[in-house]
Amino acid sequence: MIHFNPKTRMLNLILRSSVYAMQIDNKDRLVHVVWGPHPVGVDGVLSGKIKPILSDHASFEFQTRRDELLTFGDTTTHEVTLKASFATLPDPLPDGDAPHLPIRDVRLRYVSHEIVTDAQPGLAPAHGLPTVNREPRETLRIQMADPVQPLTVTLCYRLTPAQDIIERWLELANMGDAPIEIEQLFFGALHLPNGTTELTSVSGAWAQEFQTQRERLPIGRRVIEHRSLQTGHAANPFFLLNRPGQAWEEHGTVYFGALAYSGSWQLSFEQFHSTDVRVHGGYHPADFGLTLVAGAQHKTPALVCGVCDEGWGGASRRLHAFTRERILPIAVAASQLRRAALQTVPLESHETGGAVRTPAAADYRPILYNSWEATYFGITEQNQIELAQKAAAIGVELFCLDDGWFGGRRFDVAGLGDWTVSPDVFPNGLEPLISEVNRLGMDFGLWVEPEMVNPDSDLYQAHPEWALHFPGRPRTEARCQLILDFGREEVVEHIFNALDSLLAQYNIAFIKWDMNRNVSEPGSVVGKAIWQAHVAGVYGIIDRLRAKYPHLTIESCSGGGGRIDLGILGRTDQVWTSDNTDALDRLRIQEGFSLAYPARVMEAWVTHEKNHQTGRSHELSTRFDVAMRGALGIGASLNGLDEAELKECASYIAFYKRIRHIVQGGDLYRLERLEESDASTILYVLPDGSEAVYSVVVHSHKMGQFRRMVPLRGLIPSATYEVLDRYQKVRLTATGYELMVQGIGGDEDGRSGHSRTLHIKRVE
Repeated sequence: MIHFNPKTRMLNLILRSSVYAMQIDNKDRLVHVVWGPHPVGVDGVLSGKIKPILSDHASFEFQTRRDELLTFGDTTTHEVTLKASFATLPDPLPDGDAPHLPIRDVRLRYVSHEIVTDAQPGLAPAHGLPTVNREPRETLRIQMADPVQPLTVTLCYRLTPAQDIIERWLELANMGDAPIEIEQLFFGALHLPNGTTELTSVSGAWAQEFQTQRERLPIGRRVIEHRSLQTGHAANPFFLLNRPGQAWEEHGTVYFGALAYSGSWQLSFEQFHSTDVRVHGGYHPADFGLTLVAGAQHKTPALVCGVCDEGWGGASRRLHAFTRERILPIAVAASQLRRAALQTVPLESHETGGAVRTPAAADYRPILYNSWEATYFGITEQNQIELAQKAAAIGVELFCLDDGWFGGRRFDVAGLGDWTVSPDVFPNGLEPLISEVNRLGMDFGLWVEPEMVNPDSDLYQAHPEWALHFPGRPRTEARCQLILDFGREEVVEHIFNALDSLLAQYNIAFIKWDMNRNVSEPGSVVGKAIWQAHVAGVYGIIDRLRAKYPHLTIESCSGGGGRIDLGILGRTDQVWTSDNTDALDRLRIQEGFSLAYPARVMEAWVTHEKNHQTGRSHELSTRFDVAMRGALGIGASLNGLDEAELKECASYIAFYKRIRHIVQGGDLYRLERLEESDASTILYVLPDGSEAVYSVVVHSHKMGQFRRMVPLRGLIPSATYEVLDRYQKVRLTATGYELMVQGIGGDEDGRSGHSRTLHIKRVE
């Protein structure tokens, strides 16, 4: 609910359990009042009679007013949301003024506001696919204007009350005749209560993404950022903030935020000596350039933010539910096409795998097999068909052909950019393989890397100018690759047409969209605008493909977890979390991932006993127990498994199909975290408490120690539950009260690598 008091000019944004309030002061400045939890069961509003403190407390500190939009003009000594340069002088120029340019001063004042239900942030998905929840939401639009310069800025606040989430974005308009240069632009500014200085974020690198870190904000600025054309491995654009020592996994007030944007980004945290805390998030200011020509407008993507009083876990669950219900697209025809393609296949089926396979529900991600680690670049039509037959026999639902199928791509030095099927590898095209995959009851998927080009390719030879570069300067290759200039409309159109041709010719249900390097020389025909243009180009291609092929699903991959954010999730169905598939390494990666993103989108593979990335060996049970925490995939070579191992894989896959709806649709409780324990223990619970999945993996256990039983959460205390193993054998019957007070025994002396997954089901 959005409430406005015309007497006090107070605006209240009322959500399920929190309130966000601001007030227009007597100088028409929009000032932040409060943001935080409100009393449970109370639907009140703040009247505006209690005035926020606006006075300055020292002669050297006079820019601490909590403006909703901090501009360079009202503020110059601290971080600002917006900085602009004007190339024209006021007319008339006041007497005594020196006519020097440019003028770098913006002072926005309130003009009007409205409440609408059809607002969208910048770069919102344009594919037209529905989300799970399509109920209209209120958006407060507050128009501000500079009293002198022809710049208007509309502050937008879209409310999702069920998850206590507000989406913030800005809409800029040049109302004059001369261009306006925008030098810095975040999507919004957040004012947090004094002392909210414990920051939780993630850092990392390739193959070690999403490493959780907690720290105290210093006096001054702390910046989390990535400067490239994708989201990045070194950091991810989300945060949790709370007062030190006053929040934990399930307790305490936590503020959280995430950017819905996949390009060069920054989150800036600023703490004053007064312990005031401000957060800015949006476009990275380095090498930033945005010119608003006469009459032009610009709409930023969204800064998604919220607050809860249920600790870090509560913040995560709100972001997960918001993403599942409001962000992820539904491929409207996927289930029907998959169901039509299924048939009984006369295969030698493994026990519990079954010759007749049930399609994955449209709401959940199918079990995927990717042939990359089985054959690498040594692919042939026959060896892929053999792998597909083995994959189908153990219960796989989606078969994905990875790198090496196109152009001159016999190794990773050539062929990128030539998105036509190689006659050397598939002399009959992809049709025989796809037909067999579909006959086996599976969907077919294909790996692509559309933003890249090898110098050794037909595309580069024809259009060397299409690669990002500065004229007359070196072109830095990485992995023998250059990046295409998506600032060129003809490049974006060429890539769309190449992918469109493949999808029109073949029955492709899934694309793994990869990007395997960072930008080096960002030289483009659009200049500094390339940082935004590249992202818009990628989004635009995906949106057009999904609109034309509504059954198509897409996985976002960038050398593993390099393009994961709420922007790309608005147009993809899952993400490749990391190239590192080592089960014990994945525990930390997936734990950090879970702080912001739901298990439904977290693709997790079971690969070889001796991991190809780390060289470590893990039991099959450990590899499956870790991978079943997300969207399950298989990446191991099935040719290297004997009949007993294939049978065991089939057993795990059948088990995952029974619990998939809970893992991908349930609420997550992190019962034990690796930052405080030797084990990772998690619980997924359906919102109605009827079913749950308990998963424990011991990372490192010291001899002579015993592990305690971990109380569960989210169950119905009065209900009775059966605890079943993957063979559907009942291991324990207990009430929800007992399970939430005592926990489940059996892991007390678990060794390093010990793991198990249990299905908890309410007894009718």
